[in-house]
Amino acid sequence: MDKRSIMDRLFPDNFDFYEMLIKQAEINAFGVDMLHKWLSSGSDKEKQKLLLYVKEADEARMSMESKLIEAFSTPFDRADIYSFSIAMDKIIKYTKSTLLSMETYEVAPDDTIIFMVGKLKEGTDFLLESINILKNNPIKSQENIIKMRATHTEVEQLYRDGMTIIFKTSDPMNAIKHREVYHHVKDASLNLEDTVDIFHRIVVRLI
Repeated sequence: MDKRSIMDRLFPDNFDFYEMLIKQAEINAFGVDMLHKWLSSGSDKEKQKLLLYVKEADEARMSMESKLIEAFSTPFDRADIYSFSIAMDKIIKYTKSTLLSMETYEVAPDDTIIFMVGKLKEGTDFLLESINILKNNPIKSQENIIKMRATHTEVEQLYRDGMTIIFKTSDPMNAIKHREVYHHVKDASLNLEDTVDIFHRIVVRLI
């Protein structure tokens, strides 16, 4: 049974917002993956790729915003599309700031950073997987929601554990530097959680 309204059938979407969200989620996942790889390699090549993905994410977000203004209709609430895009963009912004902060403060990757970024990567990969099937199977797309929220819970626990360790050291300046880096990863994860909340609302309205 077609659940769309009469207006939706008379005036179909003139832009593929599903595809635009998939593209943005893909860029985010690639960006987090580059940070994850950079932690092991320290390669300038992976740093430059991350910076490129940040630029591409900005372009994708701005393009979507302009199309939201032009679109007569959207597949679901346009405010949700806008909020979803903004929240995703903040994920990759904090991913970038994590790398730059590590370079600026000369913070080497430790287990806390590596594990936190690893969990962030899991979450963004789950998000991409879910958005890919949102259009054709919204019920199945929600299966990863619990997994995505769990990654944020684990990031927060890793943050607390890491802070406990560094505050026990005798170097307060080093502790402050590490806290700054940890916090950037935690903020990226927090924005992932915000993205998931919006995603869940979209799924509920589509089902």
